[in-house]
Amino acid sequence: MAALIGILQSWRRLLLLLPLTLVLVALITGYFDESFRPNLYLPLFLSVLDPSLPLSTLSTDPARPIYHECVTPASVNAFGLVPDLLRQLWAPLIVPITEPTFTTRDGTVKKLSDKKPLIHTHPLGKRICILDVDTRDHSEEGAVFASTLPKFSNIKLQTAGYLSHYLYATIHGYTYKFLRVPAYKDRAPHWTKIIFTQELLKEFDIVVMLDYDTMFPSPQLPLEWMLNYWQIDRDVIVAMAEDPDAPHNLDRKGNINLNTGFIIAQSMGNPEKTQEFFKDWAECPEEKRYKGCAKYKDVIFHEQSGFSSFVRYDFFQEKLSVETEEGAKYIRKLPCSEANGIPDVKDTGCVGHLVRHFWGNKFATPRELSESILENLVPLLTKTAFGDPDIVRDYRGMVLKGDQILDVKGAIGV
Repeated sequence: MAALIGILQSWRRLLLLLPLTLVLVALITGYFDESFRPNLYLPLFLSVLDPSLPLSTLSTDPARPIYHECVTPASVNAFGLVPDLLRQLWAPLIVPITEPTFTTRDGTVKKLSDKKPLIHTHPLGKRICILDVDTRDHSEEGAVFASTLPKFSNIKLQTAGYLSHYLYATIHGYTYKFLRVPAYKDRAPHWTKIIFTQELLKEFDIVVMLDYDTMFPSPQLPLEWMLNYWQIDRDVIVAMAEDPDAPHNLDRKGNINLNTGFIIAQSMGNPEKTQEFFKDWAECPEEKRYKGCAKYKDVIFHEQSGFSSFVRYDFFQEKLSVETEEGAKYIRKLPCSEANGIPDVKDTGCVGHLVRHFWGNKFATPRELSESILENLVPLLTKTAFGDPDIVRDYRGMVLKGDQILDVKGAIGV
């Protein structure tokens, strides 16, 4: 009986993963268009997820809704099932947030400190917001708001980045927000990320603001694990990675800029101070507090230079500076090797072990999207299919004779 139960459970796992994988591969490779008819396979999905639901109550007619008596075709939203399906698919891969070690895609081993207490031991879920902010329309072919859904063959660079952010948030149960925002009239659009990060911090404990070309190379690694690894406690308001050590990346004091393509912003410790901090940063070009900051309205690196040259040296009413012990606890500097750059620019020291920023090759974002997904799904599919003894039958110890398959004993004297 136990063996029978084990077989049934193995088949159920396979039945669940197979259609999920087919849908995901279709989405990734572009074999998806408006002719897609979810009603053909959703009954199978639902019967796997809920075995008590008889297939006889479900419609397999593509012209009819799933539940004969409960819904109308117009009310069926197959896409609403995708987030749960993605979470189910990735669940076996998720790294526990207290896992002592993690090996990056290039084989580098990262270890949590065994000398300091962990900051997080339980998932934060929807209290974390993965945020994209953009002033562009993104309605051209291959873009996220195009009149037809993008395919991998025509995907825009920005689309690849945004999809990777959505996937990361979804599989970990975080909130994902894409904000379509107006541009400032008096400064570069880059400054909008600051005011809207500030706005979202009124709703969420942690907001992770990402440029489109910033991606998580290992989607299975939770943000909470990285917060533990970098020891980003409740007092930290912002954490950002250093830029490469080069003359054009130095602030007005000669220190290396912090890159704003990946911002971890927190309101957990003191929400009022967080709001004050971001207010001063957003108003930097208006020179209410920072004389000389107006030049960065349109001069690179815009909001990044405003922060690195001014805000981090003078914030809060106490006029704290990152150069002091008291001020440094609010601003965390992350290593360029771990949270900036890509392997293509390894000579700069910024290889992006945990977070990759593709300023060195923006055309590589579609490749990164596909590789980060398939890097995980290939071993998952292999283990699911070929690690199941009910699927793989091993005849290698047998002897073949004519139309007979004989065991070794039966083959003696043949």
